[in-house]
Amino acid sequence: MTRRFPVTVWLFALALACVTSLPYVVGVLSAPEEGVVYSGLPALPGGVQWDFNSHFAKMWQGARGEFAYRLLFTHEDHPGLPLVQGFYVALGGLADLLPFGLPLIYHAARFLLAGTMVLALWAFTCRYFDDNRQRWLCMVFATLVSGWSWLLLLVAPTMTADVSPIEFWLVDAYNLLGAFYFPHFAAAICLQIVVFLTFEVWIERGEWRQIVVLTLALAAESLIQPYVILLTGGLLAILALVHIRVTRRLSWQRALWLAIPLGVHGGLILYQYLAMRADPVWSDFVAQNDTLSPPVIYYVLGYLPFLIPIALGFPVVWREAGGRWLLPLVWVGLVAVLLYAPFPTQRRYLLGVQTPLAVLAAQGWTGGMLPRISEPRRPLVTIVYLTFGSIASILIIFANTTALANPDQHEQLFYQPDERRAFDWLREQVDPGALVLTVSDRSAIGSGGRLVAMTGQRVYTGHWIETVGFDNKAKQVERFYDPSTPDPWRQAFLDQINARYVWYDDSARAVGAWNPAEADYLVPVFESASVTIYRVEP
Repeated sequence: MTRRFPVTVWLFALALACVTSLPYVVGVLSAPEEGVVYSGLPALPGGVQWDFNSHFAKMWQGARGEFAYRLLFTHEDHPGLPLVQGFYVALGGLADLLPFGLPLIYHAARFLLAGTMVLALWAFTCRYFDDNRQRWLCMVFATLVSGWSWLLLLVAPTMTADVSPIEFWLVDAYNLLGAFYFPHFAAAICLQIVVFLTFEVWIERGEWRQIVVLTLALAAESLIQPYVILLTGGLLAILALVHIRVTRRLSWQRALWLAIPLGVHGGLILYQYLAMRADPVWSDFVAQNDTLSPPVIYYVLGYLPFLIPIALGFPVVWREAGGRWLLPLVWVGLVAVLLYAPFPTQRRYLLGVQTPLAVLAAQGWTGGMLPRISEPRRPLVTIVYLTFGSIASILIIFANTTALANPDQHEQLFYQPDERRAFDWLREQVDPGALVLTVSDRSAIGSGGRLVAMTGQRVYTGHWIETVGFDNKAKQVERFYDPSTPDPWRQAFLDQINARYVWYDDSARAVGAWNPAEADYLVPVFESASVTIYRVEP
């Protein structure tokens, strides 16, 4: 593994960090008039907007010094959990020390970690290739290339009616797209590389410092993606066993030292698991957080640009399976098993799998594909193949850029002046623990998600995972705004959930025709063109 990064690698890392930031910069510059502010959210796919609001909620708590994380999108009382969602809580704590808003801090972290991820991928690549051309081929596979399940839109459009091509929504599956949206994805990928490369070096040298680095990296990974223990623990255990029984590079006695990093890793994850299971609110969050895999055809096509060269070069790799290719082979194989294992977090194991796939694909391309092509045509064929493999990544970034350049068509991604004044009033006048009745359903983020993202305020409903009993609560809100609902029911409902304020805006008007101005138990305390905030009178 090289200890130095060439200038070209630094430039490549900077270029990708800038490219993944372009849509967000365009969003800031596209605010249509003075007072309108870009939210920092991407336009596509719509589902990630929920995630952004959730991450901002965590950052708000860190910015307030509340490091025991609570769910802000639900009204039920529940204990805060230290270390849970620690990445964004800590990022919020950092934001409190800097004179910038949370969206800017979020995207600054995303920018820096996207660039760092590229450097980490280069270090991983150098472990397997000495030739710079192979290294760069691997880097393109590890970053720009994505998948071809979008071909289903052309050959089997009815299949995509329920499940879209994974390149357009399953951002866990691809390194660059993950870093484009979420800084913690880039951080997790970096930590994966640190863990596995450190383990490989420890197998070779057996030094204490590798155990220390391994312990720290696994501890950090535990807090960023706690479900990863089935991958990291399983992979390290399999590799250790192979090196003990097959390659004879590791003794049973030395292997016992792995109990330290794996014990810390498992202990931190076990704490989070037991803490969430011990409380019904957190248990409901876990139950709603299922991430099951789509049909296998989506994965086959989604990784086809990698699988074709891997298949062509597999005989060479298999002959050396006990050597340098052992790690990427076991990594990919273990992920393939976990994707349909009986766990509710199946898709989560995709994060970072593009890294070993890229190594195997680069080897397969140079050792299995290129020998079949005449030498003069090899550069052109390679460029065409990689370009075709990168279409989805390019389209996602381009589509977000063009969408955010047209704010009139994506008003939900921008905060209007009167809405911002209402947010400011809440931040200045209301305790963040006071519950606000908001509107949200599965078809749109609604006022709940926006309010939490901008104020860190507790709301009744606002996130389809982090709101306990989300669908039932959406129906309760519909009944609240139904003109036929009697006032005694509304009063009892507000008292039952301990709501202190009602946020009334266009989203609420769309739910039902009843107007809170008709109720003498609701007192308007803030009014603007589109938002009225009512205080609930006892």
